[in-house]
Amino acid sequence: MDRIKLLLVVLLSGCFAVIQAQAITGKIIDDDGTPLIGASVLVEGTTTGTVTDIDGVFTLTVPEGGDRLIISYTGFETQTVELTDPDDDYEITLSDDAIGLDEVVVVGYSPVRRKDIVGAVSSVSGEDVNREAGATVQSGLRQAAGVVVQQSNGAPGAGYNIRVRGVTSVNASNEPLFVVDGVPVIAGDFSQQGVGGQGTNALADINPADIESIEVLKDASTTAIYGSRAANGVVLITTKSGKAGRTNINFSTTYGFNELIKEVDVVDGIQYNEYVKERYGADANTALGLDTTVSSNWQELIFDRNPITTNQLSVSGGDQKTKFYGSLGYDDLQGALNGTRFKRYSGRLNLDHTASDKLAINFNLGYTNSNNKRLQGDNNIYGALSSAILLPPVVPIRNEDGSYGSAFGLENPVAATEVYENRALTNRIIGNAGITYFLTESFSLKAKLGVDNVNYRENIFEPRSLQSTAQGQIVESSNVRTRLINEYLASYNGSFGGTSISSTIGAIFQRDDVRRNYFQTDDLPSDNFPSADAAATPATVVGDRLGSTLQSYIASFNMNNAGLYITASLRADGSSRFVNDKWGYFPGIAAGYNFANDGKVGQFDQVKIRASIGQTGNNNIGDFATRPLFAGGASYLTTPGISQSQLGNPDLKWETTTQFNAGLDLALLDSRIGATFDFYIKNTDDLILNRPIPTTSGFGTVVANVGSMRNTGVEATLTFVNVQEPDFNWTTTLTGAYNKNEVTELFNDQPQDFGFATRLAVGEPVGSFFGLETDGIYQNQAEIDADNARNDDRDFIVGAQPGDFRFVDQNNDGIINDDDRTFIGSALPDFTGGVDNKLSYKGLEFQFFLQFSLGNDVYNNNLAFAEGLNSVFAPTVRAYEGAWREEGDGDDFPRITGGQSADNNRQDSDRYVEDASFVRLKTASLGYNFEENLLQNVGISSLRLFVSGTNLITWTDYSWFDPEVNTFGDSNVALGTDFLTLPQSRSVQVGLNVGF
Repeated sequence: MDRIKLLLVVLLSGCFAVIQAQAITGKIIDDDGTPLIGASVLVEGTTTGTVTDIDGVFTLTVPEGGDRLIISYTGFETQTVELTDPDDDYEITLSDDAIGLDEVVVVGYSPVRRKDIVGAVSSVSGEDVNREAGATVQSGLRQAAGVVVQQSNGAPGAGYNIRVRGVTSVNASNEPLFVVDGVPVIAGDFSQQGVGGQGTNALADINPADIESIEVLKDASTTAIYGSRAANGVVLITTKSGKAGRTNINFSTTYGFNELIKEVDVVDGIQYNEYVKERYGADANTALGLDTTVSSNWQELIFDRNPITTNQLSVSGGDQKTKFYGSLGYDDLQGALNGTRFKRYSGRLNLDHTASDKLAINFNLGYTNSNNKRLQGDNNIYGALSSAILLPPVVPIRNEDGSYGSAFGLENPVAATEVYENRALTNRIIGNAGITYFLTESFSLKAKLGVDNVNYRENIFEPRSLQSTAQGQIVESSNVRTRLINEYLASYNGSFGGTSISSTIGAIFQRDDVRRNYFQTDDLPSDNFPSADAAATPATVVGDRLGSTLQSYIASFNMNNAGLYITASLRADGSSRFVNDKWGYFPGIAAGYNFANDGKVGQFDQVKIRASIGQTGNNNIGDFATRPLFAGGASYLTTPGISQSQLGNPDLKWETTTQFNAGLDLALLDSRIGATFDFYIKNTDDLILNRPIPTTSGFGTVVANVGSMRNTGVEATLTFVNVQEPDFNWTTTLTGAYNKNEVTELFNDQPQDFGFATRLAVGEPVGSFFGLETDGIYQNQAEIDADNARNDDRDFIVGAQPGDFRFVDQNNDGIINDDDRTFIGSALPDFTGGVDNKLSYKGLEFQFFLQFSLGNDVYNNNLAFAEGLNSVFAPTVRAYEGAWREEGDGDDFPRITGGQSADNNRQDSDRYVEDASFVRLKTASLGYNFEENLLQNVGISSLRLFVSGTNLITWTDYSWFDPEVNTFGDSNVALGTDFLTLPQSRSVQVGLNVGF
């Protein structure tokens, strides 16, 4: 009898469960009634869910107790639906999330909805990153407010300068920390062979076509969780992942060209011969031994319209348990300068698998093989562009014996592009694997292993036909870097009543290993033997092995209660780079309140005020900067020896940046208008600088914490949904930022000089130019005599003659000398930003992005050589024609002269400082998406054709090639200097995107 009762209980329980666990159906559409394919449907408080099919339809078995569905889809507002009658066939309409308030972004180690963020975070979509030809991770950051992006030169694969909320360091890195799928990656320049002032871009190894989104963390509450590497901001890169639903196959290809935007107008052969007559009193043949019948336009010979192509194949899909994304990419980018080229082969596989309700596994792996063909660059008489400007046009391309023509030690520009060989070869793996175990629905444990392995090689061959080597030269180097990261996290994500809480604690261990080798051999028997074993002279053989470890512990807390948001975090970092101050502690806290949390406030959908404060650090000083070092090579005859190469400072500690941020977020008119405003103050203390010491120590300086710096700024982002109709949409986004940088302390307030005319001084911004201030040109001897009468001991300007520059006597002592130098400009802009417009009409799309930079100067050192009018170098046409020859000729260009009499006109002065403000049509694209009903019969789900351009138009008063470049590459302080630097190219390409 008891068994019968038990059987009845079981059967009744089963019937009750069947009654309670009902299958429901529904359809999800947008405001226009179009079905949304792949929308996520999740029973609230459970892991039970599904996605919609090709018709937007879903079927879902709701477990007992489930009473609400959460519906989400990228680009639409997340919606919660009450389950009323299980027999209902639900039709759910999702509204456009025009300004992304419900978009989920990654901040620190936790995902969060954008409208719940109380820190300063900017986001850039993967689509926007890839709008630029030859796109890189860094180039896409131009659209983030408060981020200054400068490509050092126009060669494919060239380095970038990225500044998030200003400059914070002098000797340590100013670059933000880049994190790819949770792995802090190795950035910087791996090259060991200089080619002028330029380096390579380590992040060019990341295929931008694989990027889903980029988040830029700017304030201390969001960056403190990254501790000792986050003083310059954090850039979180999330690669694409699969989505539950049908398998999608996508192929995209582009083909186009790079071209020089403009030439610098240099004299031709006839004009050069006339210039030499004025300068030396005889023609170029008599005075210099040059062929006056030749006239070579060197710029036209080395620049061309060269092809670029990109190709990407991806496959993605999955179900509720397993999702996958895989891709293969091939890019071939030739620069406008002949001989420059960057090729990249890439592959990626991302997997996410839910093994059970308790266990989830994820795997991300990216591989890249790249080949960067480089040329000699700027600040270098062997550079192709350098010689194309300065080498006289009367030098032949080739001599009668077939050799390349040259003069005055300058390289033949054509030879520099044709026979110089420099290849930087990279193999790189970035990946991670993680496992998450859910103890409960709210509490989880996660373990992850991350790796970044770079194998970088340089192979360089300089044949005897070049000016840079007499008998040929071979250089080979290797740079192998490996970063391993072990990460262990415990997380809670739950709610109590109306309060949502998420918290994470964890331990992270990082190890970096570096092994470098370099050798140079000279004197080859002929150019037909370009190998090291054929060289007669082993000139240089060096190598080293470096490494560091970072041991970290983190804790974070986030709370949301009825529009009140509180976040706090703490990170403790222990670095092997420091001795007595190994550990650093970096706290961050933020709070905010949304006055429109329970409904609209007037026309406002969001009115959120927020504030944050915290500290971050900078440990990018090299692995052994705190320790005394010894080096080999101090041999006596045949006896090997070592000598001390560096003094140590065991008391060296972190550079620490304390930042306060206050912000306001607004959304109004049904989120048709969104606005974000931020104000910040960043104070960096304990700057790591070289402190002078008595030379009796055997050294001139020792590294020490002896400086401070401040950045103050305002940022704004405004988004307007101008038109939102079924057939026509138009969205405009404006970004703008103001930053003021000031050095507040140096050792004994002693200024330091860098570059050509850059001075670091207390009270001035980093990148300030220092020199004499011009006061026109002397038009006659009477003006010179009047100035000379101001001092009885010596002339006002020694050796001055009519046609020479006059300078301002800053201290009024009646003479011009170094004491009259003053600050004459700044490389840092006052305002930066952009205007982005996206328009669509039916299948037609049009997008364009205007970038601007206002208030920045460039020290144009090109003018000292190409417009000095005092040497054998070819001058520009404007300088030659505008040279002072008689009274009244103006104040722009001095007289043509040479020797010591030209010294006055060569001095560092504001003559070389130019306003480099610009507005640039950075990108524009026009595309057409074919209607789906036209494609279904041929098995295609989507088809898009487009044409796009990059650097199309630039409005600027800057006289040279490009106002954005910098001769000194990624220098922290020698900024905004142009000296024969390769400009950025204009790019145009057509493309095809097809989906299956």
